[in-house]
This record gives sequence, structure tokens and C-alpha cells, in this order.
Amino acid sequence: MKKIFSFILALAASTFAVGQAAYIQPSPTGKNDTITLYINVAQTTDGTMNNALSAMLSDHPEDTVYLWTWQPAGPVAGNGDWTNSNSAMAMTKVGEKLYSLRFKPTSFYGVDATTFFTNGISCLAKLRSGNAYTGEYNGEAKTEDLHVNIIPKLCDELYCVFPEIAKTDDYLSITYDNTLETNPDMQNLGDDDAYLFLRAEQSTFVAFNYTDPAIATTLPQLKMKAIGDGKFRLTIIPSDFFADAGVLPEGFDLKKLKYYVLKPGYVYTTAPPFQSYSFISCD
Repeated sequence: MKKIFSFILALAASTFAVGQAAYIQPSPTGKNDTITLYINVAQTTDGTMNNALSAMLSDHPEDTVYLWTWQPAGPVAGNGDWTNSNSAMAMTKVGEKLYSLRFKPTSFYGVDATTFFTNGISCLAKLRSGNAYTGEYNGEAKTEDLHVNIIPKLCDELYCVFPEIAKTDDYLSITYDNTLETNPDMQNLGDDDAYLFLRAEQSTFVAFNYTDPAIATTLPQLKMKAIGDGKFRLTIIPSDFFADAGVLPEGFDLKKLKYYVLKPGYVYTTAPPFQSYSFISCD
């Protein structure tokens, strides 16, 4: 990954997922969002994977449809048994052969946001018993396997860091959304008002500031770029950035980056709101 600026965003998927059998809203998706997963059984194809749910629902439109999912992990509540789905997985009918289930992915699957974004959702829709109407239709009471790729929202919090997982010699972007600032003295920043104070940590007791906070707002390399809508961004290669400043001793092992935003002429009267980012090992 060394020095490769990999801001890759899969924009091929339509927000409204026209013609897709499975999709989510909202999309792009924030890591703390509660989402609604939709499955449009009318967009599935009976007979492709021993499935016949669409035909069954044409004849039995009032039957309850259930979600069965296995990626990014099995649901915390459990899918139930193939012949007896967990009632917690029952979907809401929102239109003809269109069903939905609302949940917070990290809680629903018991995974972190990175795992959710990386793996997406693999699932299918089924009747409570996947063996319902055996012999009456050419297939089980289910759809084919479906997959939803997740488009991440780049920033929906006060501070966002991209990528979420990086080494010290990767490009790293820190984005600050001033519209979400709760400190009245730091609100409504002008385009030239946001600077980033940085601290390199090897451990709690071994750490070095990039510079003294009193002069941080005089250094152009710490000035965050205004990118519109109240957002500011600074992009660096952490190992190079600190090496160029000559503030780290030889052999220093950069484990964590601490940071917060400053503005010219303002001094925090209480402890500054340090943010923290941990690097993955170079091994």
C-alpha cells in the first residue's frame, strides 16, 4: 500500500437500485447508520438455484417473507432453522413482492463497520419453512442468493479518517466537519481558520508533538483545506510528515496519531478534544 493514494469509491450502484433484487437505503451509508434492506422478489428468477419464491407469492401473496443472511456474518439473533425461520427475521411487505427489514448493521450482525463495508450483505428471502409447498412448485420457498455491495459515506461525523485501516507510510486523510462542532468558540470557521494539531505516540508515555500548540496555526503544512459545506481536510503520509519535521528520535515506533483542530487566536480553556487513530503493523 506504500504511498498509493487509494481513494476508491464504488459508484456504479444506483442509489435507488432500479432493477436490483436486493438493495439498501440510505446509500451511501454511514458507519453508524440504521439501514433498510429491501428485497424485490419480482426481480429474482425462479429456477436458477432451486428457488421458486416468486411463483409461490403470485399464488400466496399474503404469506410472510423472512430474511436469511450469512454475510458479513450470521445475524446475532440467528436465522432460525431452514424449516422454521426466526420470527425476528420476518420482513415487512411494502409493495407487491417488495419486502424490507430495518436494522443497524453493526448490531444486527455483531461486526465492526470495516467488516460490514468490506463484505457487504449476502442474503436471500424465504418463507418461514424453506420447504413450503413441496411438490407444488419447481423449487424451494426461497430466492436465489443475493448480494448487496455497500457504498461508504466518506464522512458523517465531526472527524473522519480515510482509509479506516492504514500503515504509517500510507496516505491518510483527516476530515473535520465544522457544521457538527459543539464548541461555540470553534463554530462557523472561515476557509482559512482550521489547523490540525498532531501528536505521534509510541505509547502513553512516549509521544512527541509535531509542534507546540501555540504556534501550530502559523504553520502552513498544518492548515486544513476547505472542501465545501463546512468541511476541512488534511492529507499526509504520517511517517514522512513527522520525518520531514525532524521531531521523532531514531527508532521511534509510530503506533498512534492523536489530533484535534485549532483556529488562529483561540486557546482551549479545558483539555483539548483529542482524537485517536491507530496504525496497523508494518510486519
